Amino acid sequence: MKSTILFIIVMPVLLFVSFQNINQMKQLEIQVSNLAELQDAVKSSNQIIVMKPGDYIITELPEDERSIVCSGSNNTINLSGVYINFPVGTCKDAHFNFTGSNNTLSGGVFEDTYQNGMTEVTDFGSYNQNRKTLAKGLKGGANIRVSGNGNTIEGIKLTVRGSFPYGYGNMYGIGRGNATGLDKRCALLITGVGNTVDNCEFQHRAFGHVIYMQKDADKTLIKNTYIEGAVRPSNDTYAETNDGDLPKRFDYKMPIGPMQGLPIPRDVMFNLTEDGIRAYNIPGSVTVENCKVVKCRGGIKLYMAKGDVKVSNSTVLDCIVEGYSLNNGGELINCKGNAAYGPLLYMHFDKVSNQKIDLTVLPAPHAVGNHVFAAIKGRGHNITIKRAEHAGEIDNTLRPIVVGYKARFEFLTTSYPGVPKGYDDNFNTHFGDVTYRASNISIKNETEYPVILGSLSEDNNIESLGKVADLGENNSIKNKI
Repeated sequence: MKSTILFIIVMPVLLFVSFQNINQMKQLEIQVSNLAELQDAVKSSNQIIVMKPGDYIITELPEDERSIVCSGSNNTINLSGVYINFPVGTCKDAHFNFTGSNNTLSGGVFEDTYQNGMTEVTDFGSYNQNRKTLAKGLKGGANIRVSGNGNTIEGIKLTVRGSFPYGYGNMYGIGRGNATGLDKRCALLITGVGNTVDNCEFQHRAFGHVIYMQKDADKTLIKNTYIEGAVRPSNDTYAETNDGDLPKRFDYKMPIGPMQGLPIPRDVMFNLTEDGIRAYNIPGSVTVENCKVVKCRGGIKLYMAKGDVKVSNSTVLDCIVEGYSLNNGGELINCKGNAAYGPLLYMHFDKVSNQKIDLTVLPAPHAVGNHVFAAIKGRGHNITIKRAEHAGEIDNTLRPIVVGYKARFEFLTTSYPGVPKGYDDNFNTHFGDVTYRASNISIKNETEYPVILGSLSEDNNIESLGKVADLGENNSIKNKI
């Protein structure tokens, strides 16, 4: 009887000790001091992996093994004080590939470097003719891939370099049907569920997206993150006069797309990267909080997400095609931006509906180009556009807020509702019959930007400090002038 009682008492103690040991095993810390050890450690699970601070170069690893595949799960990978150099032309695949789940990558500085020591491209002509160690993209496109679930990328800095063609915006194409071939390089691709990007910095100097979501991506959270691309004046392309330079090869004309055959536009900016934060045709939700995107093609571009989209306390500056673009029911809460080089707000789909937009306009005294401030269509939106306090002059041009229009961004200019001079044939060929209707939209415009209600606008409610021109039907207008 005594032995039975002793067994009953001892067994729970043994179970408790056993659970303690398991918990301690989960917290076991692994020290690594080179890339090979790191590469091996991240294949296992339930670890805290700490890498010795210092400078490393990916060529320490064999040529066909220069991707760090994090196939383990429930790991914390601490790379604080670690710098890893990825020379362009020496890597065939993603730098980091998270196939496992519930991992955290914390800290670390990762940089694509040119083997000749160059840090900034100034001679775009010769750059694009070196396809081995300069204009060299990456298989699959992205430096970091996250296909697992519940992973967190936090506190990293990533500098991205190397792509073809680089320096011409979208002029030579961005996908199939391009004029020159494409060799992109992106920063971070997310295809899994419940992944987070927090407190990161991305310096993007290549043609490709910065953070983008594809396939099954859902419940993605991007917060406290800074993204910076690069732009350059379109006029600079006319100085590329060598026979191998792309602008000269195409006789300084637009080779494809709606503007095919027209001269390269002057006095505008070209984006050197693609979008800052981009969702493709994903089934899930995206939340963006307290982020800043500067000098990209599109800033925060989430119109293709099918789940809930919410962007709050974020800023977009100096982007080319658009600053913000949301999906059905998308929300823009306490966000800011300018329209220095392209529209701050753009709506892609004809039937987009019920967006809630609260947008503060920041000054852009450096603005160039004849683009509009916003292009609005769809139905049921509630939009407030206001100027920043004590901003002074917000722009050197009164760019229109266009509502209900018959053109894409290439033809949406300060000339609206007219077509820009010399663009008539291209407009009629490509977009003459396209209808972008706008109805039952409420807009409160507290800026001096004018509002133009196009011929495809009806039953909208407009309250505006700037002038309002009504070319539509049954619109209600309250002009504060």
